[in-house]
Amino acid sequence: MDQGRKDAAVRWETVVIGLLAGAVAGLVLGRWGRGGDGGGGKELDRRLAGISDSLDRRLVDLDRRLYLGLDSVQDAQARAADTAAQVRERVAVVAGVAEQVLEQARGLSRLEDLLRPPQARGALGELLLEQLLAQGLPHNAYRTQHVFRSGARVDAVLVVGEAMVAVDSKFPLEAFARMSTSHEGDAARALHRRAFTRDARRHVDAIADKYICPDEGTYDFALCYLPSEAVFYEFLREDPPGDSCWRYAVERRVFPASPTTLYAYLVSVGVGLKGLRVEENARRVLDALAALRGDLDGFRTHFELVGRHLGRARDRWQDAAHRLDRFDGRLAEAAGRATDLDRRLPAPEVDGETGLTGTG
Repeated sequence: MDQGRKDAAVRWETVVIGLLAGAVAGLVLGRWGRGGDGGGGKELDRRLAGISDSLDRRLVDLDRRLYLGLDSVQDAQARAADTAAQVRERVAVVAGVAEQVLEQARGLSRLEDLLRPPQARGALGELLLEQLLAQGLPHNAYRTQHVFRSGARVDAVLVVGEAMVAVDSKFPLEAFARMSTSHEGDAARALHRRAFTRDARRHVDAIADKYICPDEGTYDFALCYLPSEAVFYEFLREDPPGDSCWRYAVERRVFPASPTTLYAYLVSVGVGLKGLRVEENARRVLDALAALRGDLDGFRTHFELVGRHLGRARDRWQDAAHRLDRFDGRLAEAAGRATDLDRRLPAPEVDGETGLTGTG
């Protein structure tokens, strides 16, 4: 917009200058036509010269402004070309992303077609269940594909203490799929809802009958893993009021769990298992401390016995030292008496011929 205003101003100045130039040219021609050379003619010549100089300066300034305007126009065209190129690049990127989204949508549709068979959905549910177990529990706190004595095979069991909790991930989804495609309030939806409730209760009965086996080391309850939050919601929904699949499952000691709630259960079980390990380690530490206390008591007994022996030996040593002191005193006394006796005895006489000593 600013550039357009500048171009319009330049065009108006060009027109004004052209009109002024035409007027000056007309005055000059009129001057020459009259052929006057008086004082008025000289004054007119000076004015015409001044106007001519002003027009020259205006024309030079106009040329400069036209040149600058052309440069601005060229810069604007260059920036517009760059912007257009960037827009084209971004449009190409957006087109590529849109193509990827469409390809992924086609892939999802193919995946949905692959998962239509119940066996494929069951395998996918087992895989997702194993991933949840691996993320929420230690590897030694669960087992997959556990087989009971009846030959029934459950998808996984949680090893909690000395017992197990069975987890089944297979669930019939045909009635739910038909119900989800029907509109709320339709008679067909109500029919599919009743079929869904019937299939859900049948599946709960199968879990309760096959996988709750306290005589084989399981707890008196089991978990039913529902692979979808929407299916879990339908389990919770009471239709008619007061009657729901959840209530029926809890009465049979089967607890439904969605991916979110099952992960919360697993985290809670993992924390409990850590507490059990801490308790077990604490019990081992207490047993080790009790054993050390026994060893310390035995050492104390031997230490006291050695102390008593050392005390008796010290008493005997002190008694022997006293006796040695008394013996040393007596020996010194005997030596003194012998010295006194030797002084009192006369000196012996020596025989000159024989050299023998004798008394007088």
